Amino acid sequence: MLRDKILFFGQKLIERGAWYFAPISWIYALIVFFRNKLYDWRFFRVEKVDAVVVSVGNIVAGGTGKTPFVHMLANRFKHRRVAILSRGYGQFPDEAILLAKRLPNVKVYIGKDRALLAKLAQEELLILDDGFQHRKLHRDFDIVLDKNKKEHYLPWGFLRDQPKRLKGAEVFQTSDLSLKVNRILDKEGREVPSIQGWKVAIFCGIANPQNFKNTVLSLGAEIVSETFYADHEKADLNKLPKVSALVCTEKDFVKLGKSELPIYYLEMEMELVSQAKRLEKLIEIIDQKIDNRSSYGKQCKN
Repeated sequence: MLRDKILFFGQKLIERGAWYFAPISWIYALIVFFRNKLYDWRFFRVEKVDAVVVSVGNIVAGGTGKTPFVHMLANRFKHRRVAILSRGYGQFPDEAILLAKRLPNVKVYIGKDRALLAKLAQEELLILDDGFQHRKLHRDFDIVLDKNKKEHYLPWGFLRDQPKRLKGAEVFQTSDLSLKVNRILDKEGREVPSIQGWKVAIFCGIANPQNFKNTVLSLGAEIVSETFYADHEKADLNKLPKVSALVCTEKDFVKLGKSELPIYYLEMEMELVSQAKRLEKLIEIIDQKIDNRSSYGKQCKN
């Protein structure tokens, strides 16, 4: 897609710190400032729902592990009625599809207006995937995954929100988080014990392709070819090399559909390297909030 190619090119320019984007960056910063102020001054209406709402997001563009964190969080509330609200992305809402696949007992709603989705979802707990900037919906808890790195605003850098907003959020540094390979699967969903010693071609359309490449290498495979697309872009199977094994991320796999190619994908799980106790405490607080909200709702009905 042309749009994806333009975004991919723009990302490369940002990574190089293209200073000629500075004037646009300053304008963007002003827009962000005034938008936040209008919400702070209650000029814009904020919708509230009965459910407890938890947002998982960040203040920079690009991958910080939001979707794996959402998956981990939803898994911790299996005893609750949970729904995930996702904006989706273009024609292939890969992250939302992935969450629906991995969490069959959790409802996943896709749409730009998360406040409207929240009213439709009749659940105890609503988790917003990439929802920190969606201030139209009131949140009980904001969880932010931060790289703790100074950035310029878009498009000079990757910053898309004011760092001072982190003061009101539960912040976890990306250095506190780790993605590990849970399983290696073939296109039929059968587990593969190992790819050690395999000669593979890799492809992906994610924000940090180098991380995926390093993961494949850590599994002992030899990479003979690599094809990287823009984040969320669907791979063109006709242009992939003819090799005995193609390896991609699960996020890429859910967009592919049926294929005769020898495709394998990595199922990843997120774990906390540190701050695990703080997360456990936060989960307890959220759980208690759900109980209190449910009890209050029953009293009102009676």
